[in-house]
Amino acid sequence: MADPLLVVLFLRGGIDGLNLIAPTGDADYIAARPASLRVLRKGDTAGFALANPVADADFRFHPQARGLSELYDAGELAVIHAAGLTDGTRSHFDAEDRMERAARSGAAGGWLGRWLKQAAPEGILPALAVGAAAPESVAGAADAVAVAEELEQLIPAAGYDVSPLLRQRLRAGFGRHPVLGAPVERLISLSEALESRLWNRETGELGAYVPDVDYPEDSPLSQSLMMVAQAAKLGLGLRVATVDYGGWDTHYDQAGEFATLTEGLSSALMAFWRDLGAIRARTTVVIMSEFGRRLRANRSGGTDHGYGNAMMVLGGEVSGGRMLGRWPGLSNDALDSGTDLAITTDYRHVLAEIMARHMGVEDTAAIFPDFSPAFPGLFA
Repeated sequence: MADPLLVVLFLRGGIDGLNLIAPTGDADYIAARPASLRVLRKGDTAGFALANPVADADFRFHPQARGLSELYDAGELAVIHAAGLTDGTRSHFDAEDRMERAARSGAAGGWLGRWLKQAAPEGILPALAVGAAAPESVAGAADAVAVAEELEQLIPAAGYDVSPLLRQRLRAGFGRHPVLGAPVERLISLSEALESRLWNRETGELGAYVPDVDYPEDSPLSQSLMMVAQAAKLGLGLRVATVDYGGWDTHYDQAGEFATLTEGLSSALMAFWRDLGAIRARTTVVIMSEFGRRLRANRSGGTDHGYGNAMMVLGGEVSGGRMLGRWPGLSNDALDSGTDLAITTDYRHVLAEIMARHMGVEDTAAIFPDFSPAFPGLFA
Protein backbone atom coordinates (compact mmCIF):
# COMPACT_ATOMS: atom_id res chain seq x y z
CA MET A 1 0.00 0.00 0.00
CA ALA A 2 1.16 3.56 -0.65
CA ASP A 3 2.60 5.68 2.14
CA PRO A 4 0.16 6.93 4.81
CA LEU A 5 -1.23 10.45 4.71
CA LEU A 6 -1.91 12.59 7.79
CA VAL A 7 -4.19 15.64 7.66
CA VAL A 8 -4.20 18.00 10.64
CA LEU A 9 -7.35 20.13 10.76
CA PHE A 10 -6.94 22.91 13.34
CA LEU A 11 -10.08 24.72 14.52
CA ARG A 12 -8.66 28.16 15.32
CA GLY A 13 -10.29 30.24 18.03
CA GLY A 14 -11.04 27.57 20.61
CA ILE A 15 -14.11 25.54 19.68
CA ASP A 16 -16.72 24.93 22.37
CA GLY A 17 -16.37 21.16 22.63
CA LEU A 18 -19.27 21.07 25.09
CA ASN A 19 -21.51 22.41 22.34
CA LEU A 20 -20.09 20.20 19.60
CA ILE A 21 -20.19 16.92 21.54
CA ALA A 22 -22.38 17.50 24.55
CA PRO A 23 -23.21 15.51 27.70
CA THR A 24 -26.88 16.33 27.24
CA GLY A 25 -28.06 14.28 30.21
CA ASP A 26 -25.70 15.89 32.73
CA ALA A 27 -27.62 17.98 35.28
CA ASP A 28 -24.67 20.33 35.79
CA TYR A 29 -24.45 20.94 32.04
CA ILE A 30 -28.17 21.73 31.87
CA ALA A 31 -27.96 24.10 34.83
CA ALA A 32 -24.92 25.97 33.50
CA ARG A 33 -26.26 26.95 30.09
CA PRO A 34 -29.38 28.26 28.38
CA ALA A 35 -31.01 25.93 25.88
CA SER A 36 -29.51 27.94 22.98
CA LEU A 37 -25.99 26.94 24.05
CA ARG A 38 -26.79 23.31 24.80
CA VAL A 39 -27.42 20.30 22.62
CA LEU A 40 -30.92 19.05 23.34
CA ARG A 41 -32.16 15.51 23.82
CA LYS A 42 -35.66 15.91 22.44
CA GLY A 43 -37.53 17.84 19.78
CA ASP A 44 -36.84 18.85 16.20
CA THR A 45 -33.39 20.20 17.08
CA ALA A 46 -32.20 17.25 19.16
CA GLY A 47 -28.59 16.25 18.71
CA PHE A 48 -27.27 12.98 17.28
CA ALA A 49 -26.58 10.39 19.98
CA LEU A 50 -23.14 8.78 20.23
CA ALA A 51 -22.94 5.04 20.72
CA ASN A 52 -20.24 3.61 22.99
CA PRO A 53 -19.89 6.66 25.25
CA VAL A 54 -17.32 7.02 28.03
CA ALA A 55 -19.95 7.87 30.64
CA ASP A 56 -23.69 7.68 31.16
CA ALA A 57 -24.38 11.27 30.15
CA ASP A 58 -26.22 10.87 26.81
CA PHE A 59 -23.46 12.39 24.67
CA ARG A 60 -24.76 13.90 21.44
CA PHE A 61 -23.32 15.71 18.44
CA HIS A 62 -24.63 19.20 17.71
CA PRO A 63 -27.72 19.03 15.46
CA GLN A 64 -25.73 20.65 12.62
CA ALA A 65 -23.07 17.93 12.81
CA ARG A 66 -24.95 15.30 10.84
CA GLY A 67 -21.90 14.41 8.75
CA LEU A 68 -19.75 13.88 11.83
CA SER A 69 -22.46 11.70 13.32
CA GLU A 70 -22.65 9.59 10.16
CA LEU A 71 -18.88 9.11 10.10
CA TYR A 72 -18.98 8.12 13.75
CA ASP A 73 -21.82 5.65 13.19
CA ALA A 74 -19.91 4.19 10.24
CA GLY A 75 -17.01 3.36 12.57
CA GLU A 76 -14.58 5.76 10.89
CA LEU A 77 -14.56 8.60 13.46
CA ALA A 78 -13.45 8.38 17.10
CA VAL A 79 -13.96 11.04 19.78
CA ILE A 80 -11.60 11.85 22.64
CA HIS A 81 -13.29 14.22 25.09
CA ALA A 82 -11.74 16.15 27.97
CA ALA A 83 -8.47 16.43 26.00
CA GLY A 84 -6.01 19.27 25.55
CA LEU A 85 -2.97 21.05 26.93
CA THR A 86 -2.20 20.00 30.48
CA ASP A 87 -0.12 23.17 30.95
CA GLY A 88 -3.06 25.24 29.76
CA THR A 89 -3.33 28.92 29.03
CA ARG A 90 -6.28 31.06 28.00
CA SER A 91 -4.21 32.94 25.43
CA HIS A 92 -4.92 31.90 21.83
CA PHE A 93 -1.36 32.67 20.75
CA ASP A 94 0.31 30.87 23.64
CA ALA A 95 -1.99 27.85 23.48
CA GLU A 96 -1.56 27.44 19.73
CA ASP A 97 2.21 27.83 20.04
CA ARG A 98 2.49 25.27 22.84
CA MET A 99 0.20 22.79 21.15
CA GLU A 100 1.90 23.03 17.76
CA ARG A 101 5.40 22.78 19.21
CA ALA A 102 4.34 19.93 21.52
CA ALA A 103 7.54 20.18 23.54
CA ARG A 104 8.14 21.74 26.93
CA SER A 105 11.88 21.24 26.88
CA GLY A 106 12.60 23.97 24.35
CA ALA A 107 13.10 21.49 21.50
CA ALA A 108 13.43 23.20 18.14
CA GLY A 109 10.59 23.27 15.65
CA GLY A 110 7.07 21.92 15.71
CA TRP A 111 5.97 18.31 16.10
CA LEU A 112 5.35 17.84 12.38
CA GLY A 113 8.55 19.67 11.55
CA ARG A 114 10.51 17.29 13.76
CA TRP A 115 8.89 14.31 12.02
CA LEU A 116 9.68 15.72 8.58
CA LYS A 117 13.34 16.18 9.53
CA GLN A 118 13.53 12.72 11.07
CA ALA A 119 11.70 10.82 8.33
CA ALA A 120 12.92 12.90 5.35
CA PRO A 121 10.05 11.55 3.21
CA GLU A 122 10.65 11.24 -0.49
CA GLY A 123 8.37 12.78 -3.04
CA ILE A 124 7.94 16.14 -4.71
CA LEU A 125 5.37 17.40 -2.20
CA PRO A 126 5.91 15.71 1.18
CA ALA A 127 4.11 18.41 3.16
CA LEU A 128 1.44 20.96 2.27
CA ALA A 129 0.26 23.83 4.46
CA VAL A 130 -3.02 25.16 3.09
CA GLY A 131 -3.22 28.89 3.68
CA ALA A 132 -1.21 32.08 3.51
CA ALA A 133 1.39 30.92 6.04
CA ALA A 134 2.72 27.69 7.50
CA PRO A 135 1.61 26.82 11.05
CA GLU A 136 4.10 26.42 13.87
CA SER A 137 3.56 22.66 13.81
CA VAL A 138 5.77 22.39 10.71
CA ALA A 139 8.44 24.81 11.97
CA GLY A 140 11.93 23.47 11.51
CA ALA A 141 11.24 21.87 8.15
CA ALA A 142 10.31 24.91 6.10
CA ASP A 143 12.15 23.76 2.99
CA ALA A 144 10.03 20.60 2.85
CA VAL A 145 6.68 22.37 3.20
CA ALA A 146 4.78 23.97 0.33
CA VAL A 147 2.51 26.82 1.45
CA ALA A 148 -0.39 27.89 -0.75
CA GLU A 149 -4.12 28.57 -0.83
CA GLU A 150 -4.40 26.96 -4.28
CA LEU A 151 -2.09 24.47 -5.97
CA GLU A 152 -1.82 26.76 -8.98
CA GLN A 153 0.13 29.22 -6.82
CA LEU A 154 2.99 26.73 -6.77
CA ILE A 155 3.40 27.02 -10.53
CA PRO A 156 5.41 30.06 -11.73
CA ALA A 157 3.04 32.91 -12.55
CA ALA A 158 4.56 33.97 -15.88
CA GLY A 159 2.38 31.99 -18.24
CA TYR A 160 2.62 29.05 -15.84
CA ASP A 161 5.89 28.25 -17.49
CA VAL A 162 9.57 28.74 -16.81
CA SER A 163 11.78 28.31 -19.82
CA PRO A 164 14.16 25.33 -19.86
CA LEU A 165 17.06 27.77 -20.08
CA LEU A 166 16.00 29.60 -16.90
CA ARG A 167 15.48 26.33 -15.07
CA GLN A 168 18.92 25.21 -16.17
CA ARG A 169 20.46 28.44 -14.89
CA LEU A 170 18.61 28.22 -11.56
CA ARG A 171 19.77 24.67 -11.09
CA ALA A 172 23.33 25.55 -12.05
CA GLY A 173 23.39 28.62 -9.84
CA PHE A 174 21.93 27.05 -6.72
CA GLY A 175 22.57 23.36 -7.24
CA ARG A 176 25.76 23.22 -5.18
CA HIS A 177 24.70 25.78 -2.58
CA PRO A 178 24.80 24.06 0.84
CA VAL A 179 21.58 25.72 2.05
CA LEU A 180 19.59 26.79 -1.00
CA GLY A 181 20.41 23.94 -3.37
CA ALA A 182 17.89 21.38 -2.11
CA PRO A 183 14.90 23.72 -1.64
CA VAL A 184 15.42 25.39 -5.04
CA GLU A 185 15.58 22.01 -6.74
CA ARG A 186 12.46 20.91 -4.87
CA LEU A 187 10.57 24.02 -5.93
CA ILE A 188 11.55 23.62 -9.57
CA SER A 189 10.65 19.94 -9.57
CA LEU A 190 7.31 20.65 -7.87
CA SER A 191 6.53 23.37 -10.37
CA GLU A 192 7.34 21.07 -13.27
CA ALA A 193 5.24 18.25 -11.85
CA LEU A 194 2.24 20.48 -11.21
CA GLU A 195 2.57 22.11 -14.59
CA SER A 196 2.60 18.74 -16.35
CA ARG A 197 -0.53 17.66 -14.43
CA LEU A 198 -2.52 20.89 -14.39
CA TRP A 199 -1.45 22.95 -17.38
CA ASN A 200 -2.85 22.20 -20.83
CA ARG A 201 -0.33 23.51 -23.36
CA GLU A 202 -2.73 23.03 -26.27
CA THR A 203 -5.44 25.24 -24.80
CA GLY A 204 -3.10 27.43 -22.75
CA GLU A 205 -5.31 26.97 -19.70
CA LEU A 206 -5.24 25.31 -16.33
CA GLY A 207 -7.36 22.24 -15.96
CA ALA A 208 -9.82 22.80 -13.13
CA TYR A 209 -10.02 20.19 -10.39
CA VAL A 210 -13.19 18.14 -10.68
CA PRO A 211 -13.93 16.41 -7.37
CA ASP A 212 -15.74 13.09 -7.25
CA VAL A 213 -18.43 14.58 -4.98
CA ASP A 214 -20.10 17.93 -4.50
CA TYR A 215 -18.58 20.02 -1.73
CA PRO A 216 -20.82 22.50 0.13
CA GLU A 217 -20.38 25.84 -1.60
CA ASP A 218 -21.22 27.84 1.52
CA SER A 219 -18.44 26.34 3.66
CA PRO A 220 -15.10 28.19 3.61
CA LEU A 221 -13.49 24.89 4.55
CA SER A 222 -14.46 23.25 1.26
CA GLN A 223 -11.79 24.90 -0.89
CA SER A 224 -9.03 24.02 1.57
CA LEU A 225 -10.01 20.37 1.81
CA MET A 226 -10.49 20.12 -1.96
CA MET A 227 -6.91 21.29 -2.37
CA VAL A 228 -5.68 18.50 -0.10
CA ALA A 229 -7.75 15.92 -1.98
CA GLN A 230 -6.43 17.19 -5.29
CA ALA A 231 -2.80 17.08 -4.10
CA ALA A 232 -3.28 13.56 -2.74
CA LYS A 233 -4.73 12.33 -6.03
CA LEU A 234 -1.94 13.84 -8.14
CA GLY A 235 0.60 11.35 -6.85
CA LEU A 236 3.12 13.92 -5.60
CA GLY A 237 4.16 11.96 -2.50
CA LEU A 238 2.02 13.96 -0.06
CA ARG A 239 2.49 12.70 3.51
CA VAL A 240 1.32 15.58 5.71
CA ALA A 241 -1.20 18.38 5.14
CA THR A 242 -2.29 21.12 7.54
CA VAL A 243 -5.59 22.98 7.22
CA ASP A 244 -7.00 25.78 9.38
CA TYR A 245 -10.68 26.52 9.96
CA GLY A 246 -11.17 29.60 12.11
CA GLY A 247 -13.93 31.64 13.66
CA TRP A 248 -14.55 29.60 16.84
CA ASP A 249 -13.86 32.41 19.34
CA THR A 250 -17.54 32.71 20.25
CA HIS A 251 -17.72 35.20 23.13
CA TYR A 252 -20.91 36.79 21.79
CA ASP A 253 -24.15 35.42 20.35
CA GLN A 254 -22.64 31.98 19.98
CA ALA A 255 -25.71 29.97 18.99
CA GLY A 256 -26.16 31.10 15.39
CA GLU A 257 -22.49 31.40 14.43
CA PHE A 258 -21.61 28.09 16.07
CA ALA A 259 -24.35 26.30 14.16
CA THR A 260 -23.10 27.74 10.87
CA LEU A 261 -19.48 26.87 11.58
CA THR A 262 -20.39 23.36 12.72
CA GLU A 263 -22.47 22.66 9.63
CA GLY A 264 -19.60 23.92 7.48
CA LEU A 265 -17.11 21.69 9.31
CA SER A 266 -19.32 18.62 9.22
CA SER A 267 -20.48 18.81 5.61
CA ALA A 268 -17.09 19.78 4.15
CA LEU A 269 -15.30 17.02 6.05
CA MET A 270 -17.82 14.45 4.88
CA ALA A 271 -17.42 15.61 1.26
CA PHE A 272 -13.62 15.47 1.57
CA TRP A 273 -13.73 11.96 2.98
CA ARG A 274 -15.92 10.73 0.12
CA ASP A 275 -13.80 12.59 -2.44
CA LEU A 276 -10.65 10.75 -1.36
CA GLY A 277 -12.09 7.43 -2.54
CA ALA A 278 -9.55 4.63 -2.19
CA ILE A 279 -7.04 7.02 -0.57
CA ARG A 280 -9.20 6.89 2.59
CA ALA A 281 -7.64 3.53 3.42
CA ARG A 282 -4.26 5.20 4.07
CA THR A 283 -5.46 8.55 5.44
CA THR A 284 -5.96 9.78 8.99
CA VAL A 285 -7.43 13.18 9.87
CA VAL A 286 -7.02 14.63 13.36
CA ILE A 287 -9.31 17.53 14.32
CA MET A 288 -8.13 19.69 17.20
CA SER A 289 -8.33 23.18 18.70
CA GLU A 290 -6.12 25.20 21.03
CA PHE A 291 -8.55 25.02 23.99
CA GLY A 292 -12.21 24.62 24.83
CA ARG A 293 -14.72 27.03 26.36
CA ARG A 294 -15.94 27.45 29.93
CA LEU A 295 -18.84 25.37 31.15
CA ARG A 296 -20.97 28.34 32.14
CA ALA A 297 -22.33 30.70 29.53
CA ASN A 298 -21.45 34.38 29.83
CA ARG A 299 -23.87 37.31 29.83
CA SER A 300 -23.31 38.01 26.13
CA GLY A 301 -24.85 34.79 24.88
CA GLY A 302 -21.47 33.15 24.40
CA THR A 303 -18.73 31.26 26.20
CA ASP A 304 -15.28 32.37 27.27
CA HIS A 305 -11.88 30.69 26.99
CA GLY A 306 -11.59 27.39 28.86
CA TYR A 307 -9.37 24.32 28.94
CA GLY A 308 -10.69 20.81 28.29
CA ASN A 309 -12.04 20.10 24.82
CA ALA A 310 -12.98 17.38 22.35
CA MET A 311 -10.61 15.94 19.75
CA MET A 312 -11.72 13.79 16.83
CA VAL A 313 -9.78 11.32 14.70
CA LEU A 314 -11.08 10.13 11.34
CA GLY A 315 -9.40 7.38 9.36
CA GLY A 316 -9.61 4.27 7.29
CA GLU A 317 -7.59 2.42 9.93
CA VAL A 318 -9.28 4.06 12.92
CA SER A 319 -11.43 1.89 15.16
CA GLY A 320 -14.15 4.50 15.33
CA GLY A 321 -17.70 4.70 16.55
CA ARG A 322 -16.31 5.03 20.08
CA MET A 323 -15.53 7.68 22.65
CA LEU A 324 -12.12 7.29 24.27
CA GLY A 325 -10.44 8.66 27.36
CA ARG A 326 -11.99 9.40 30.75
CA TRP A 327 -14.91 11.73 31.36
CA PRO A 328 -14.31 13.75 34.59
CA GLY A 329 -17.83 15.10 34.95
CA LEU A 330 -19.01 18.67 35.33
CA SER A 331 -19.72 19.00 39.03
CA ASN A 332 -17.96 21.87 40.79
CA ASP A 333 -15.43 19.59 42.45
CA ALA A 334 -14.64 17.92 39.09
CA LEU A 335 -14.10 21.16 37.16
CA ASP A 336 -10.67 22.70 36.68
CA SER A 337 -10.56 25.71 39.03
CA GLY A 338 -14.32 25.40 39.39
CA THR A 339 -14.92 26.75 35.88
CA ASP A 340 -13.59 24.47 33.12
CA LEU A 341 -13.89 20.94 31.83
CA ALA A 342 -10.87 19.20 33.33
CA ILE A 343 -8.31 17.62 30.99
CA THR A 344 -7.91 13.88 31.47
CA THR A 345 -6.10 13.15 28.17
CA ASP A 346 -3.00 15.08 27.19
CA TYR A 347 -3.48 15.78 23.47
CA ARG A 348 0.01 14.41 22.80
CA HIS A 349 -1.21 10.91 23.69
CA VAL A 350 -3.54 11.15 20.70
CA LEU A 351 -0.92 12.55 18.33
CA ALA A 352 1.71 10.06 19.47
CA GLU A 353 -0.55 7.11 18.74
CA ILE A 354 -1.31 8.50 15.28
CA MET A 355 2.38 8.92 14.54
CA ALA A 356 3.24 5.45 15.83
CA ARG A 357 0.32 3.39 14.57
CA HIS A 358 -0.54 5.28 11.38
CA MET A 359 2.68 6.97 10.28
CA GLY A 360 4.94 4.12 11.34
CA VAL A 361 7.18 6.00 13.78
CA GLU A 362 9.05 3.46 15.89
CA ASP A 363 10.13 5.88 18.63
CA THR A 364 8.01 8.97 19.26
CA ALA A 365 10.52 10.50 21.70
CA ALA A 366 12.20 12.54 18.97
CA ILE A 367 8.84 14.04 17.99
CA PHE A 368 7.44 14.51 21.50
CA PRO A 369 10.53 14.95 23.72
CA ASP A 370 10.31 14.38 27.46
CA PHE A 371 6.93 12.71 27.09
CA SER A 372 5.88 9.11 27.65
CA PRO A 373 2.71 8.44 25.65
CA ALA A 374 -0.10 6.11 26.66
CA PHE A 375 -2.08 5.31 23.54
CA PRO A 376 -5.85 5.87 23.89
CA GLY A 377 -6.60 2.93 21.57
CA LEU A 378 -7.52 4.67 18.34
CA PHE A 379 -6.34 1.79 16.19
CA ALA A 380 -7.28 -1.10 18.45
